[in-house]
Amino acid sequence: MNEAQFAKTIAWLLRTQAVMTALAGVAFAMIGGLDWSMAALVGGGMGLFLTAVVALRVGLASSMEPKVMVRAFYRAMALKFVLAVIMFVIVALWFAGYFVPVVTGYAATSTAYWLAMRKMALLPSSTTDND
Repeated sequence: MNEAQFAKTIAWLLRTQAVMTALAGVAFAMIGGLDWSMAALVGGGMGLFLTAVVALRVGLASSMEPKVMVRAFYRAMALKFVLAVIMFVIVALWFAGYFVPVVTGYAATSTAYWLAMRKMALLPSSTTDND
C-alpha cells in the first residue's frame, strides 16, 4: 500500500469512528440523558485518539524498509495498549456510574476496524500489491 492510500484509509477510518461515536452519543442521550451521552462520547473519543496515535506512529515509518515498519507497528500497538489502560482507569474514575456507555462508545470505534478491513479486502489487487 502506498502512502497516499494509507492516508486515505486512515482518514476514512477516523471519519467512520467519529460518525459511530456520534451515533453512540445520540443513542445514549435518548436512553439515559446527557450524562450517558457524554460518557459514550468520551469512550468513542478514546478510540479516536488511540487510532490517531497508532496511525501517526505507523505512518511515520511507512516509507522505510519492512523490518522497520513492522517494528514501528508493534511499538505503536504497545503504546496503544498502555494508553488505553491509563485512559480507561482515568475515565472509570470520572464516569464511575456510567461505564457501560463509555465501553459501548469505545466498542463502536472498534467496529470501524472491521469495516476498514472489509474495505481493504475489496480493493483491487493493484492497490494492495507492492509497486
